[in-house]
Amino acid sequence: MSIEPVGGKHGLRAFIEGRLSSHGANAPQYVAFRDRDFDVEPPDEVKLIPLAGKPIFLTHRACIESYLLDVGLMRTYWTANAGSPGWRHGQPPKTDEIDGLLTTAAKEISPYQAVRWALASIKPGPRWPEVRTTWTDGSGDLPTSLDYESCLGEAEGLVGSSRANTDGVTVELLKERATAYKVRFEIDAFWGERRYLVWFHGKDLLRSMQRKLPISLKHFCEWATGNVDWKDHEDLVELAGKVN
Repeated sequence: MSIEPVGGKHGLRAFIEGRLSSHGANAPQYVAFRDRDFDVEPPDEVKLIPLAGKPIFLTHRACIESYLLDVGLMRTYWTANAGSPGWRHGQPPKTDEIDGLLTTAAKEISPYQAVRWALASIKPGPRWPEVRTTWTDGSGDLPTSLDYESCLGEAEGLVGSSRANTDGVTVELLKERATAYKVRFEIDAFWGERRYLVWFHGKDLLRSMQRKLPISLKHFCEWATGNVDWKDHEDLVELAGKVN
């Protein structure tokens, strides 16, 4: 068995259609795993999300970075570095304080996430590229304004520019879907059960959180990838069972 990184969803498609298909009938068996992003709504049950008819599975959380957004892990990293030469950030805040900052960071991007989900939901199919899920440079690049009406206006521009070539994709449908997601993300249980860790894109949440902490979350994530306990996440445990 070999494990080979192929990049994101487009790199995975190129790998399957190019390298694997070149083997013809002798193509090796494979199991692929990639970020869910906004491609499908996460189920209530924590598990891998299969793509129909293919040995491809999506993360339950939006992306790999979402699994690193762990307050305890963040505090462990901060504490471990607090005594290092050149560390200028002192001791870490208390766990409750970091958790509060994470929740606040999530609430600030909530309108943007509602609009991103709305854009994703009106795409006729996964291969339809005309309407992107953001008007920025991509996940992790937050818009200048996170206000709901501002985000909706930007999204309307994306939809309007593609309507001439795509039937059934309208600004009216976008508004309807955006309202539904906005309401979903305002429910108390959504926050009490910390569902934002599953629904919101981890790269966006990391960027929002970075605005509230003095430490480099890029450096934290580099450290966290080797220190996160994957056994804490049922979908990752399921993945381990598929590749072993």
